[in-house]
Amino acid sequence: MSETGTYYELSERTSGEGRKDRARSRALLSRHRNLLRLSLMLGAVVADIATIAMSGILGGFIRYGDLSPSDWDRTLALLAPSFLLAAIALRAYNVRTLRSFSRSILRVLAALVIAAAISFSATFAMKVSAELSRLEVGYTLLLAALLLALMRAVGVNMIRKLFFSVVEPRIVVLTDGVGMERRTGNMMTMMVNVRKHNIVPALSDPMFFDRVSRTVRDADRVVLAFSEADERLKWAEAMRLSGLDAEIIADLGDVQPLAISHWQNHTTLVISRGPMKLGERLLKRAFDLAVTSAMLLIVGPVIAVCAVLVKLDSPGPAFFVQERVGRNNRTYRCFKLRSMRTDLLDTTGSVSASRSDPRVTRIGNFLRRTSLDELPQLFNVLNGDMSLVGPRPHALGSRAEGALFWELIPDYWSRHTMKPGVTGLAQVRGYRGATHSRVDIERRVAADLEYINGWSLWLDIKILIMTIKVAVHHNAY
Repeated sequence: MSETGTYYELSERTSGEGRKDRARSRALLSRHRNLLRLSLMLGAVVADIATIAMSGILGGFIRYGDLSPSDWDRTLALLAPSFLLAAIALRAYNVRTLRSFSRSILRVLAALVIAAAISFSATFAMKVSAELSRLEVGYTLLLAALLLALMRAVGVNMIRKLFFSVVEPRIVVLTDGVGMERRTGNMMTMMVNVRKHNIVPALSDPMFFDRVSRTVRDADRVVLAFSEADERLKWAEAMRLSGLDAEIIADLGDVQPLAISHWQNHTTLVISRGPMKLGERLLKRAFDLAVTSAMLLIVGPVIAVCAVLVKLDSPGPAFFVQERVGRNNRTYRCFKLRSMRTDLLDTTGSVSASRSDPRVTRIGNFLRRTSLDELPQLFNVLNGDMSLVGPRPHALGSRAEGALFWELIPDYWSRHTMKPGVTGLAQVRGYRGATHSRVDIERRVAADLEYINGWSLWLDIKILIMTIKVAVHHNAY
């Protein structure tokens, strides 16, 4: 009995010491989370640049079979600065990005595309492109895209397994317990019932502030969840005086605010966005010009080949020009590759194309299914009539259920506060093809307004990447 008792006592002591050690380790980790996060971010930067350098070396080796004539160092010097700037602008090294497969891979690939467009547009402009091997550059970019995606996937997996408690946001919820009785299930979220722990706001008591500071120490977010308005106000003031990053849960019903603003002595909720500000328009325009110029170097020959095929397939012009509604409801001439017979063309767009439409030519059917008929709109982008991403332009005679679009949707004209796009949020969600019913156009307008209200450069990049997946779509005919 004594031996057994000694064993259990030792076991409990060992177990207790183990728990204390783990607690000390977690506490130490929490204290140095920001330093560890910075190390991960710098590690991601080094890994990306090393991956691009390795891609350059492999690209040169594939091109020449030897490294001596390779210009991988010049390619790296050309790509690296613009890549880093683009990646930082896209928050590719943000902790939230580094722990997400989709965000991490998409943003690093978007940064590579932007860097390639800027860097090589500059080389063409300065007439030094002849010094670089186009084939070697092509191999480098292809390998860089594949290796960056692979490295990011491995990195995210490693971070999730080894550094979960470092990268996951630690949230402390201060609550009165009403409606928050059960835990969220997230191990990084700590619920603190201030009534149960007898923590009462005392703005003149330094010990109160000390206790609150220790309670929320090392938290990334402090959330206040109180049912009574007076208590909520007192805790909000305590957080403000404490200098802590805090937010409050507010029940706004069905209202979904975009941001908070102020008018005189009142706090207001921003519920919609008007036309883009000058800085935003300049940024979007610069992005359109850089990416479109780079794209035309690749798709320009494709447009030319398609135009020849259109001419050979049926009599008539290779291109179809139609009046469409643009920004601020002004009409403009929209370019497309002709996909219908000239004797059956619908210039007003009052009749939507349908499956097995007799008006569509043989090559036109292929162009429409692959969305290649839309490529000439890149010239509209260069001309300033369109943007790469935005609400898709509609013909003036477009109808659903026999009525014009604006007769069915009261908010229809609001979608024209931005330039129409070659692609858009509605398209990547699969809202394309004929508009037979009111629901068809309602969904598209809702997506357009969502895009306008939530615009960001990253959203444009994300939509462009997603467009690749939906270029061939079952509703494209």
